[in-house]
Amino acid sequence: MPIEFTCPNCQKLLTTSDDKAGRTAKCPGCGDKVTVPAPDQQDWEASDETPPVSRTAARRETSRRESELGRPASGDRERHPCPMCGESILVDAVKCRYCGELLSDSDGEDFSSDTGTTGMREVAATEVFEKAWRIFQNNAGLLIGSWLLSTFIQMAFYLGMMLLIGLFGQANRGQPPSETMIALILIPGMLLFTVLALFLNAGQLRLNLNVARGKTAGVSDIFSGGPYLLPMLASVLLFMTCYAGGLLMCVIPGIIAVMALWPMVFFAVDRKVGPIVALQESWAITRPNLGNIFILGLIVFGLQLLGIVTCYIGFIFTVPLIMQMFTVAYLMMSGQRTARI
Repeated sequence: MPIEFTCPNCQKLLTTSDDKAGRTAKCPGCGDKVTVPAPDQQDWEASDETPPVSRTAARRETSRRESELGRPASGDRERHPCPMCGESILVDAVKCRYCGELLSDSDGEDFSSDTGTTGMREVAATEVFEKAWRIFQNNAGLLIGSWLLSTFIQMAFYLGMMLLIGLFGQANRGQPPSETMIALILIPGMLLFTVLALFLNAGQLRLNLNVARGKTAGVSDIFSGGPYLLPMLASVLLFMTCYAGGLLMCVIPGIIAVMALWPMVFFAVDRKVGPIVALQESWAITRPNLGNIFILGLIVFGLQLLGIVTCYIGFIFTVPLIMQMFTVAYLMMSGQRTARI
């Protein structure tokens, strides 16, 4: 019987033969190494947490009990997208068979919705800040350390490029390098710097998403942005185009574009979608939350002022917190669950 399981990194549904149990291979979706579970450890979709000995037998028994209760068979019952991975699951399922997400909390919190594929919901800015603050307190070392490492790498690359220009000047007997020489260094250097920044920022988003969801995360996550580089690049270019177009239309449309489309990079990295889909999904979840996003922006402005009045040292704390705030806002507005704290 084939084994079905999900990649813990990208949530892609994988299938292999049962003789591969225990083996480690690369996920075709994200390239991370995954271990094939034993047949009795597969994800399942049921109304309790008891692992089935035989999936077919369990489904037959479920169908029999449903018939006795006068309920439709599973194949005819209403389904909706899983709020975590987007796969179609039963409305009354308590656990997604594809990604393993628990769909019912002890406190009754439910972020799912039948208003769209994202399960979007209206979220108060104070609710986002309080949740992000609690998550930040529990993971401050990781969030601050990973951001500092990413920033250091980018600054080191940029300073190295400036140093290279200076060395050319020294080699030219103290004469400043020509404009042609500067262009030959700056143009490819800035292109490489942009790729490096996108790569590290995509990895940082992956780390922040894992932390916000309560999943295992580590500093090495900032180097996992490779598979998401192109979707993120495309989304950033489209976002900047919309922002620039809005500014040309008298500033205010540009501000609205920022408020409405900031989740595009999250959709690009989290779901690996193209820029048009990322734009559509971003508008879908921000449209009912524009007022709350404005308030969230005021909170961000206050945190930035705090970083400035502390002689910029405060940015070490406020920038990672702001990043986590927007990560939590993305998850909550798109109907996904956050870490239980």
